[in-house]
Amino acid sequence: MALRRPRPPKPSYCPACDAALSGDVANAEDPRCAACETPLLPVKVGGLWRRVGATAVDAVILLFTAGPLAWIVASMSEAPALLGGKTALEMLLRAFEVDFTTWLARAAPLLVMAGVYLGLFWHLSGRTPGQKLLKIRVVDAMGARPSIARTAVRVLATLAGGTVGLLGWLWIAVDLEKRAWHDWLAGTYVVRDAK
Repeated sequence: MALRRPRPPKPSYCPACDAALSGDVANAEDPRCAACETPLLPVKVGGLWRRVGATAVDAVILLFTAGPLAWIVASMSEAPALLGGKTALEMLLRAFEVDFTTWLARAAPLLVMAGVYLGLFWHLSGRTPGQKLLKIRVVDAMGARPSIARTAVRVLATLAGGTVGLLGWLWIAVDLEKRAWHDWLAGTYVVRDAK
């Protein structure tokens, strides 16, 4: 039976100056960055599965609030149904025939509502109802709620990251800091509540 070697600790960096932090900083009475003297607070990041759960809760809320609005707008349109067909295979083949701009135009009301929902909650309280339920929040590098500009960038990048096969969101699984593309672009982090 082979013994497993322990994993080396993940590197940590100062959120203010991006200097490398030593492992003993976490055990100090008054943890500060050695380079810029910024006070540091230990946090636990929100991992992939916790964030997926929060997104699922928010998706259900949006389905019952923004879904009817999107359906009303789509029913008022004269464009043919996106998923027309008698069988599941016909519906799937029809979905692949429709170009991306048509999909985007039909999903626009839902995307706008999702953007308003996410933006308001992230800016006002730092978390959506799904994130509150799973005890995670969105913060900037200093631990505060994101500003309006950071929130706007995060919302746009979140919606864009979902349109490229969820690659922007799945980046959380391989990133050392568990940050998605929208977190990197907006300069935000998703952390677990201390309580």
